[in-house]
Amino acid sequence: MREKIKAITRYAGLQDKFASLAFAFVIFWTPVILFSIIAGEIIEKESFGFDTSILTWMHAHAAPLYSAVLVTITTIANIEILGPLTVIFVAYLLYRQKRLNALIVTASVVGAAVANVILKLIFHRARPTFWPALVRETGYSFPSGHAMGSMALILSIILISWDTKWRWPVTIVGGLLVILVGISRVYTGVHYPTDIIAGWCVSIVWAIIVYVIARGASHRLHRKA
Repeated sequence: MREKIKAITRYAGLQDKFASLAFAFVIFWTPVILFSIIAGEIIEKESFGFDTSILTWMHAHAAPLYSAVLVTITTIANIEILGPLTVIFVAYLLYRQKRLNALIVTASVVGAAVANVILKLIFHRARPTFWPALVRETGYSFPSGHAMGSMALILSIILISWDTKWRWPVTIVGGLLVILVGISRVYTGVHYPTDIIAGWCVSIVWAIIVYVIARGASHRLHRKA
């Protein structure tokens, strides 16, 4: 009987590991493929019909209240505010002796910022010009820096919180914030929806790579110690 229980437990454990690996595979490769599709179309100077449709729909449903809220959200996601907020959070992690978590958040956000600059210079996509934007922006449109920065920060926080009791509150609130930032960039007229999606994709992949490498290196160091 004991042998049967052990065999069942071992089989269940293998199933859990397989499910986890399959989930990780989907989470990682889906944004890679999606970004590749969008980037390929932009390189070939092709347009996405839903880009214009969504922008037009949002502009047609604009209202003073929506504008006030979404302009505030997009302003909070500016580097001038998001940067100091990231520094404060990293300082808090260091104060709590969470050096590995501080490294993960820092590398995720800084790496996303560097990648955004490089990608904008590569793709040279102009910003939408269908109507005057609600906020002033310069530079290229693809991918969205606000989308990348907010996703890198929030996802890195979700990852380091995943083994704690704060996992779902952080995921729900953080996910909502990321979505609102993305919506605000389209609503204010400074980005196409595909700029947002591509930005999210890049930051998801980068944050996962940072997390896996950092955790793996930490485990190896602990085993040696």
